[in-house]
Amino acid sequence: MVKNASKKSNSIPLHPNLFCMSNYAKIPFRVDRWPFFYGWFIVLMGTLGMLFSVPGQTMGVSVFTDHLIGELKVSRDQLSLAYMFGTIGSSLFLTLAGKWYDRYGVRLVMSGATIMLALALIVASFSPAIVSLGKGLSFLPLSYFAVFIMSLLFFMIRFSGQGVMTMSSRNMIMKWFDRKRGLANALSSAFVSFGFSMSPLILAWGIGRFEWYGTWRWLAVLLVLFAVLVLVFYRDNPEICGLVPDGKNPRPLTEKEQLQQNRKQFTLKEARKTTAFWGVAIATTFNGFFVTGLTFHILSIFHTAGMDDTKALGIFLPATLISVIVSIGGNYISDFIRLKYLLLIMALGGILSSIGLILLGNGWSYYVLIVGNGTLSGMYSVLSAVAFPRYFGRKHLGAISGFNMSMIVFGSAIAPLIFSLSKTQTGSYHHAGMFSLTVAALIFLLATRVRNPQTN
Repeated sequence: MVKNASKKSNSIPLHPNLFCMSNYAKIPFRVDRWPFFYGWFIVLMGTLGMLFSVPGQTMGVSVFTDHLIGELKVSRDQLSLAYMFGTIGSSLFLTLAGKWYDRYGVRLVMSGATIMLALALIVASFSPAIVSLGKGLSFLPLSYFAVFIMSLLFFMIRFSGQGVMTMSSRNMIMKWFDRKRGLANALSSAFVSFGFSMSPLILAWGIGRFEWYGTWRWLAVLLVLFAVLVLVFYRDNPEICGLVPDGKNPRPLTEKEQLQQNRKQFTLKEARKTTAFWGVAIATTFNGFFVTGLTFHILSIFHTAGMDDTKALGIFLPATLISVIVSIGGNYISDFIRLKYLLLIMALGGILSSIGLILLGNGWSYYVLIVGNGTLSGMYSVLSAVAFPRYFGRKHLGAISGFNMSMIVFGSAIAPLIFSLSKTQTGSYHHAGMFSLTVAALIFLLATRVRNPQTN
């Protein structure tokens, strides 16, 4: 049967260590004996993996912000500074984490990151008690000690959650598909988008029921249980399981598809020499920057524009719906068109979002911000998943996507500060919007020059 992978020269080489060898892939069961293609179950598990990363995402941390400020007796600026230090620190190690992914495979790296996030949440739940131990440090104000402790904890939370868990789960899904990669990502992205948008409400309910520290501890328990599921059900790629991407081929491959299967496997060094890499990388980094800056200061941004909290929080649901629609449509057509056109649409979404922020008021600019933000986020979920395996192959996907993730995390780390400086120095967020508009316009120009490196 075509379902069983033969030893073709264009197959992805097996990992040269115990954790990713084909024999290890058969533990605790053989996935090639399942009654349906295991890749669709991988979509489910990878989606769960991204949803379990919520405690390490911006929307998962922000729910706990006011509680930490009160318990640690620090200012909002000090906690934001700790968040920035921790996030920037985590971005410096994500390229290395991507190389670990390539070397050791998804089961080991993902389970390790999940356990790390669980431990970080447990320790963070005791952070007020830990900070109180610094009272004896006469040479260091207690608030400074709190910033130091929270910087370390935010490093662990952001590195494991937003960084490694997200990257590993997304890469795993993409490795199991080729011709149906867009469909697989569409299904996953739809559930992830809704899950992320609902997570603040769920976490707020948990805080009301178990207190903020109890919620973090319960999340840690769930993460440990999920780490067990990762070790049991995650698989790095179909080849080491005796399968081929997409399952068995329903028809002979076209000449174009044969060329795709024999695509060159770029290293990170080679990928960084291409315009395609920087076009996608800068665009996805801009998404992390703009969405984080907007979300972090959402109430202040709308208050400055003379609008209330209801208007501010009311943008998320319609923007999420637009994001899901754009994501599903973008993933579907990504299997048939050049990705540069999706990159151009993403840049247009950034331009619209920036214009909406600059001119924010009760008129049309409010809806421009919603449409632009939804388009930007929707295309991000498409390009961050499908672009790199199509452009550069799957062999070094961990290193390439890890470097890109480090850029995204760095962008999300500096965004709150840049938006805040715009407000404190000028009294409005106009300059933050102008900066965003300039970057988005440059991304649009760069996108016009993007070519698939496989065809060069």
